[in-house]
Amino acid sequence: MDSLLQQANRMVFVPEAVSALYLYHGEAMLEQVNNILLERPDLSELLGGNPQQMMFDNHRYHFEFMANVFEFQGYDMLVRTVPWVYRAYFNHGFSADYFVAELEAWVSVIEQILAEEGNTIVAVYEFLLDNHEVFVDLAGQHAWDDKVPFFEDAQDAVFYDHLLEGNFAECFAIGRAFLERTGSLERLYLDIFQPAMYRIGRDWEMGRISVAKEHLASAVVMRLLASIYPLLDPPSVDKGTVLVTVAPNEYHEIGAWMVANTLELDGWKTVYLGANTPCADFMNLVRAEKPCLLAFSIAMPFNLRHLKRMIDQLESLSPAERPFIMVGGQVFRLGNRLQKTLGADAYADSCVTAAQTARGWWNKVQ
Repeated sequence: MDSLLQQANRMVFVPEAVSALYLYHGEAMLEQVNNILLERPDLSELLGGNPQQMMFDNHRYHFEFMANVFEFQGYDMLVRTVPWVYRAYFNHGFSADYFVAELEAWVSVIEQILAEEGNTIVAVYEFLLDNHEVFVDLAGQHAWDDKVPFFEDAQDAVFYDHLLEGNFAECFAIGRAFLERTGSLERLYLDIFQPAMYRIGRDWEMGRISVAKEHLASAVVMRLLASIYPLLDPPSVDKGTVLVTVAPNEYHEIGAWMVANTLELDGWKTVYLGANTPCADFMNLVRAEKPCLLAFSIAMPFNLRHLKRMIDQLESLSPAERPFIMVGGQVFRLGNRLQKTLGADAYADSCVTAAQTARGWWNKVQ
């Protein structure tokens, strides 16, 4: 990984105009890549018997992700993401040769549609092809257990089992008992909910659970966020207004919801927008609510450019109106420069850190 990251740091710069061309021709290139793969007689073996729609979805995710890589020059993000993608698809039956076939198809189509203007982009694809075996090896190395703490005790594992079953009543009982015992909503989020959702993601990646099970677990946690918070006494407001939202085209809102509740408990007037708010409506609400702080959550790297457009719109505000901008989410584990590139003032890696960062900024400006 270190060697790949060093190579990524020396990657050829993709000009902004070329990145825009890649994005402009995206639909046409997607169609051609799909057709190239569909013509392969060994397609079923490459897909491991999975439906073709899964391949089509991956090609679209690939295009959206690479468009963000080129726009943000996020080659460290690219290197860290590829092993995860390989591992997830391998565990769902895809062949390693599928990715070679896909990448070669992209090279062929880019050379045809973008011609010489696409040379810098082709160089990135050739880097992926040249290091394919390295990425395959990295995909076989599971780094979850030493990076993400799952469960502190047996009760946490029981919560996970009930969550996977969609048993809201039992999950609620465990959450309420934990809250009564500790008196800390933050600890409930960090010690029970967050590890369980990390493990849900890991188990999907490893092919142990289906997308339906993942969605079921997420739905139960969102019900818990809505039902456990009212058990607490209503907080008094002694700070300004904070607006919490999720990046456009982003549907992972559990982290943002935790941040909204935590900030509200810390005395902020909290406006929570949830997932996938259109940019125009977002700006109308900003002008109406006049928040002094904005908190954005983003999980998927292919949504970075959408979030950048949303943040860029804030430049239309006067300096006095511009809020403090805080970002968070799993995507920031992938790239070292993303916070600065997005134009954010701070990054928070959890709901607790978000509350601490917001409080520190508020105390400084008062």
